[in-house]
This record gives sequence, structure tokens and C-alpha cells, in this order.
Amino acid sequence: MSNGLAIKQQDAQQWFARLELGFIYRDQRTIMVHRKHHGPIRVQKMLWPEKTGVCHAILVHPPAGIAGGDHLTFEIQASQHAHAVITTPGAGKWYRSNAKAAHQHIYLTVKDDAILEWLPQETMLFDGANAHSETIVHLEQKASFIGWDMLVIGRQARAETFAQGAYHNHFKLLRNDKLLVSDVLNFTGNDRFLNSCLGMNGNAVMGSLWAVAPEQFRASIDLEQQLELVRELLMRMDLPVRITLLDDVLCARFLGDDARQCHDAFAAIRARLRNYWYGLEEEFPRIWRT
Repeated sequence: MSNGLAIKQQDAQQWFARLELGFIYRDQRTIMVHRKHHGPIRVQKMLWPEKTGVCHAILVHPPAGIAGGDHLTFEIQASQHAHAVITTPGAGKWYRSNAKAAHQHIYLTVKDDAILEWLPQETMLFDGANAHSETIVHLEQKASFIGWDMLVIGRQARAETFAQGAYHNHFKLLRNDKLLVSDVLNFTGNDRFLNSCLGMNGNAVMGSLWAVAPEQFRASIDLEQQLELVRELLMRMDLPVRITLLDDVLCARFLGDDARQCHDAFAAIRARLRNYWYGLEEEFPRIWRT
């Protein structure tokens, strides 16, 4: 077999997909003014269930998971007073790899005084996956953001552990190109991190939520008061979540064994922040109820 043919066959086994979306506010609601895709990732549906014209968009990747050699890229921008809520219809998956690395790149840009809520459902990490993920959020001065990431290690129905493979995730949050948060999670199969009390401590589910208030709510006294109210809510729910402030960035961490608990905790935090910051009800994406 010639080298040229071998390269072509290797490329054919890799799945490259890209989706670009742009949102602005016009005629009393947020609308999509830019959509460009390559490969199978699509916007399944856009809904406007809220009186303020917030756009709820559902992203779909028909294969439902990412295999070795795949590269998925999402570029999403909200500007001009837009408010977009973006979610997925079900759990994502990092499949067992054929020794090739799988990559996902998420680039979120929030301009002007726009609001972006990035609310994907949980991602399952199969034993043997070789997963590399990055999420980079760029905010302008007045922009606001609520987003989360929920990771399930192994297929719980099979009592699967992560015995081999690798996982690397890097989250970065910037405002006016100044780095506010850089959060890295990096482990391999049977890594000490998975059972250490300084790491996963034998748990299968971990999640991170990040939130940045609109500019007028960033005074430390306002955020501290809101934080205490959220903490009281979480104590009543009796969920394994810790919440804190990194300057004016709100951070919540979940560590446990139940993905539904993580989802419920983060959804409750989001609901409170929406009320405090935007004067809105919780308004869960309809796809979560199906």
C-alpha cells in the first residue's frame, strides 16, 4: 500500500465536525443571525418560551459520542443585548479509543451586555477513552455568563471504572482578554487521582459551574449576600456541592455518584442566579423534561 493511500484511509477514519452560531437581540427577542456547520453537528430547534425573548437552542450530535480521532469544534457568540440558552438533548459520550486521541473545542464569546447560558447535559467517560477537551469563554466588560460541565466516569449501569485511557480538560474564562479562571483536570486510567481524598475519592461524578454576573451586580457585598442565599438553598437540598467566589466569578463544585443530583444542584443554582441577576424565572429547557 502506498503512503498516500494509507494517509487517505487514516483521514477517512477521523471525524471532523464544526458548528458556528451567532446571536443578537432584535425585534424584542434574541435571534440567530449566523449559522455555519461542517459535519453532523446541528441546531435541532430554537424555542422562545420566555416573555423576554430569550432564545433556547438545542445542539445535536447524531453519533451521540466522540470516538478516537474525532475533532469537534463549537464557536458560539452572543452580542447586542442577546440572551441565549444552549443545551443538549442527552448525555454526551467519550467512547473507548482505538489509541487515537479524541478532541472537543468549545469557544464561547459574549460581547456587549449579552448573556450566554451554556448548559450541556452530562458527559460519560468510557473506560479506554482518550479524551481531550477545552472550553474557552471570552467576555466583554458588561457581559454575563452561566455555564457548567458534568463528567461521569465509567458507565455506572455496568459498574465500569476508568482502568485505561486518558482524560484532559481545560477550562479558561477571560474578561477583556484578562484571565479570570484557568481550571485543568488531567488523569489517566487507574490514576491515583481517582481514589485519592485529594481527588475523586472513589466517586464517579464531578461537576463544575462557573458564573459571572452582569457588571452592575459585581460589587463584593452583593455577590456575598447572594452566595449565602444559594448556600442556604443547597444545605436544604442536602447535596454534595461547595460554592465559593474567585474575585467576582462564582464557582460551584459537585462530587458524588449521582449525575441527577449534580444536575439538580446546578439547575437550582442557575435558577437563583437568573432571578437575582436577570429578574427571570428558572425556565428549564423543555428537552430536559422529555
